[in-house]
Amino acid sequence: MRKIQLISDFEGPLALNDNAFALCRDFITPLGDRFFRQVSRYADYLAQVAQNSELSGNPLRLILPFLKAYGLTNAQIADYASKTAALTPGAEGAFKFLHTRDFPIFAISTGLRPFAEAVGLKLGFDQEHIFSTELDLDRYKLAATAAEELKRLVAEIAEAPAIELTPDAKSLADLPGPAQEAVATLDRIFGERLPAMEIGAILEEVKPLGGAEKAQAVTDSLTKTGLGRSDAIYVGASSTDVQAFEAVRAGDGLAISFNGDNAAIAGAEVVMVSDSAWSLALVTAIFQLWGKEGVLEVAAPETRNKSRSLVLPEEVIEPIMMGLDGHMVNLYLSKSGDRVKLARESEAMAAKLRAEAVASL
Repeated sequence: MRKIQLISDFEGPLALNDNAFALCRDFITPLGDRFFRQVSRYADYLAQVAQNSELSGNPLRLILPFLKAYGLTNAQIADYASKTAALTPGAEGAFKFLHTRDFPIFAISTGLRPFAEAVGLKLGFDQEHIFSTELDLDRYKLAATAAEELKRLVAEIAEAPAIELTPDAKSLADLPGPAQEAVATLDRIFGERLPAMEIGAILEEVKPLGGAEKAQAVTDSLTKTGLGRSDAIYVGASSTDVQAFEAVRAGDGLAISFNGDNAAIAGAEVVMVSDSAWSLALVTAIFQLWGKEGVLEVAAPETRNKSRSLVLPEEVIEPIMMGLDGHMVNLYLSKSGDRVKLARESEAMAAKLRAEAVASL
């Protein structure tokens, strides 16, 4: 049996939490929900329209000064993560099975280290095989007056008009008037007000594990094991995984979007829409036995080479089929599918599973 390496993002494929959103919702009360959505859209604006690489791409770094203002500590974040980490259905059983298959498994998560460790603990991951965003919130000092100012800024952000991005927007002027007004408000807060505050240093010092960093983590994980990119499967679900997809594909490894967004679907080779993490166990088993071409054939049965049969040993297929019983698995080739349709189906599944997870809290 060939040696392979499975590398997966946590948020999306294996865990249903949006860690940054949940922290805002539950600790920045009562405006945290709206506040986070505004900051998230602003991060998207910076990446897609303004092309500002300093703060763009992920809202995690932008929310950190405000979490500090509402009194969060390292211990509180760790306790919250351990109590609320919600796994994708089937993940616990699937990874208990995968850990017996004698190949290394890594996780690369944009989420904060306590959240990644909480998920990893539930799934039996070696803590040395988890890459995530490091944060020591306790080392940052914040005076009471500064905390009150940040709380006022939360209200200002939450009460600003919604930032709605149009697909063809190339500049701020291409956005609707209310969105331009909101962007100007957040530009002032994040570009002027926060850098002038002592806590603003956190925006420079904390480096979320974003796109380029995830790609580097792929390389670092393979260096640890001595395997090559052609031996690797990378599973992701969002735009932060695209550069990791590219890194794996450049070495003829396999990139899989699991209930991913439009960016993940465009960057992956195989699109998986499923309500169970056992589907990842199935694809991984096929990859281990038949290689990348075997997975591509399964994802495109109409073009399958009929001269060979993709048969898995009974000791492999039996637990996988039991785990998948009653669940849905749809596989597609990204390049041959209707991207709009695939994104609609994929994002609908992600929304369904995440809504169920939130409802269970």
